[in-house]
Amino acid sequence: MKNKGIAILAAVFAAGAMFACGIFTANRVFAAEDGISMGGGTIGTRLDALADGELMKAYKSEKYGDVGCTVVLPDGYLPSDSVKGMFVSQRNPLDSSNIYYTVSENLDKGVLNEMLASEEYRVQMEEKLKEEYGAEAAVDAFKHTELEIDGCPAHKVEVSCQAGDARMEQLVYIIVADKTYTITYSQSADDEKMDEFKESAETIHVVFGT
Repeated sequence: MKNKGIAILAAVFAAGAMFACGIFTANRVFAAEDGISMGGGTIGTRLDALADGELMKAYKSEKYGDVGCTVVLPDGYLPSDSVKGMFVSQRNPLDSSNIYYTVSENLDKGVLNEMLASEEYRVQMEEKLKEEYGAEAAVDAFKHTELEIDGCPAHKVEVSCQAGDARMEQLVYIIVADKTYTITYSQSADDEKMDEFKESAETIHVVFGT
């Protein structure tokens, strides 16, 4: 139950982003670089999101000149075999948590801001949960915070949902520059990974071209 619920939660947020961005899914590219070392020890996995060469040629940077985004994952997360851009716990299915990372183009920033301010993501999530789990399923907390990451406008969204016996939690960062980077951390409450997710989120950085 909880593994299915976590996958649904991640998918619902992605669907909401697609609704906001229209044709923004021209590119979802990421690469994993394992074994980032610091002080002689391995501290995790760094993801580098970079557009491919042809798309970079076709896309004109308007303001920020960003070429990618990096984040250090908590230890023990591996690429999913079935969902591109998703990383799952090596203890899956005992640990149902996952991290979903996308890079997007052609974002309508105004539409996204309106959706987050009006909590339309919350409505979409709740409707999907009810479809899967019945009328008792609900989004019981939704918090949206505007912030900046490396000088770029960004959004932090914190969500918790109840579906049957499963309580699911999500932490989402959306960085809106010339491209849009979305890092979505999802867990069942008993996975107890939220502290690690928050530490990971502190390592998010935008990469700028020279």
